[in-house]
Amino acid sequence: MPDLSTMPKAELHLHLEGSFRWSTLQEAMLRHHGKGLPATPSWYHSGHRFHEFGEFLRLFQDYVDPWLSTPTGYREILRDVVEGLWLQNVRYAEINFSLGLVERIGHPLERVLEWLQSEAELAHQQGLEIRFFAGINRHRGSEQALKWTQQVCQASIVTGIDLHGNEVGWPASLFETAFQFAQEHGKRVKVHAGEMVGPQAIRDAVGLNITQIGHGTSASQDPELMERLRDRQVLLELCPTSNERLLNIPSYKAHPIFALDQAGIPVTLNSDDSAFFGINLTQEMHRLMAERQASISDLKRWTTHAFKKAAIDSATRQAFLLELEAWTPSDQQMIAAGPS
Repeated sequence: MPDLSTMPKAELHLHLEGSFRWSTLQEAMLRHHGKGLPATPSWYHSGHRFHEFGEFLRLFQDYVDPWLSTPTGYREILRDVVEGLWLQNVRYAEINFSLGLVERIGHPLERVLEWLQSEAELAHQQGLEIRFFAGINRHRGSEQALKWTQQVCQASIVTGIDLHGNEVGWPASLFETAFQFAQEHGKRVKVHAGEMVGPQAIRDAVGLNITQIGHGTSASQDPELMERLRDRQVLLELCPTSNERLLNIPSYKAHPIFALDQAGIPVTLNSDDSAFFGINLTQEMHRLMAERQASISDLKRWTTHAFKKAAIDSATRQAFLLELEAWTPSDQQMIAAGPS
């Protein structure tokens, strides 16, 4: 397996609260709460599946809430996520942070935004461009979504909003007012759609002028929708291992990344929540090469889509694209990567 660690990368779909390294959580839980954690959690096993979304969400309550509730928790998670990206030579990342979790933990939003700003500035000095998206929980309803959007749209560190959470019963159309407010204030809007339900969820989002979809795997069930995504160049943030572990696809080999790519839709590759799926972006790339015969050309093309969509100036974009074009894997052989 070629060494992909030096490949210039971009990741558009990762959640701050689920993208830290397990070893860092182990140290933090011991230091803050005197609680020891296993070296490798059971859900890192390749055969593990979350049989319902609530089972997955409970991991955040059990492991993330106690960490974030400490005075330094947010800063520690931020620093670890940024360092983990830097070690993979990720050059650009869009990180989603949950407004509902900020509210639940009780930290002042203004303080959290200050921490995000500080970490983004530090990352920039290290050659990593980070953009933060405020995650809005569907199940809190449209009125709360608008209130949250109004709160964050004045913050320059927030690039946009991202609608996430359980899709069942919560179509994107319910949140149109919040989307419009964000767009009128110069913010981007992303929507998780077509992950847990069928292609109609993607149609709803695209009908609201959304051009960046989290997951979107069910688009492969609708040829007419795929043509629409291709014609409008709607970008899909695909997360194969996440979809497998949450049982949103029958199997890893059945993931439609190649079908969507071959249809001319700009797709990107992402890890989603590496702390709970046990795989980071570099490892996801290795897995696709090993199990789906993805090529270096595929990986470069999908990364190119991400750089082209990135919220960066044209000079920085061109520099990243030239760096990616010039990169070739070394002859070094490496053992297939394990859990993150």
